[in-house]
Amino acid sequence: MSKRLLSLILIVILSLSLVSCGGKKGGKGETVTSSVRQLCSPREGDTVVTIVTSKGTIKAVIYSDLVPNTAQNFIDLAESGYYDGMIIHKTIENFVVQLGDKTLKGDGGDSFSGRGVAPEYTDDLHGFTGSLGMVVYGDGLQYSQFFITAGDTVSDAYFDAMRDAEYPSDVIDAFSKLGGQPQFDYVYTIFGQVYEGLDIVKEIASQKTDKYNRPKKDITVKSVSISAYSED
Repeated sequence: MSKRLLSLILIVILSLSLVSCGGKKGGKGETVTSSVRQLCSPREGDTVVTIVTSKGTIKAVIYSDLVPNTAQNFIDLAESGYYDGMIIHKTIENFVVQLGDKTLKGDGGDSFSGRGVAPEYTDDLHGFTGSLGMVVYGDGLQYSQFFITAGDTVSDAYFDAMRDAEYPSDVIDAFSKLGGQPQFDYVYTIFGQVYEGLDIVKEIASQKTDKYNRPKKDITVKSVSISAYSED
């Protein structure tokens, strides 16, 4: 079974779409290494994003070498101040935190260049808990909205589908340990991974929401900044 076919099977299982209309190192603690890149601690000089919200700070590694166009669009938007002051417009417990739409309606947003960015897929990045991914709009392209995967236990049906698709055993094991949303693989571009502040992500995702999944009490993104990771 091809990975693209797997994505189609998982989409059928998936009930909540992310289209626009709708165990790692903590702080300066021990260094974690793994055959699965998203499980590894940040390395000196890695590109990282710091998302400061009214609930706390989230830090994530950005994988510019694996998904360069997606990563550069996000970095350019962040460095331009595009996300600063935004309200998080969508949260679903054990699923996602989503932002990047100034209209708060779920169908707004712009890429840095003004042109949509085509999704990029890689066998090296997956929808683990804490992964960052770009929302795909109705035209099949990416603009400014992105999400942080807020968790959930992976079901046996997903594990069976991953085995049928010949996923590497270390990736399957990582989903077993971390949880996440494997149905995001090869559907959305995963471009980053939270290494600090996952508790903040889960707290935001657990907020009470209205019928549109918008938090009833506004959660503000104070700033989104890009830097090079340093252990100092």
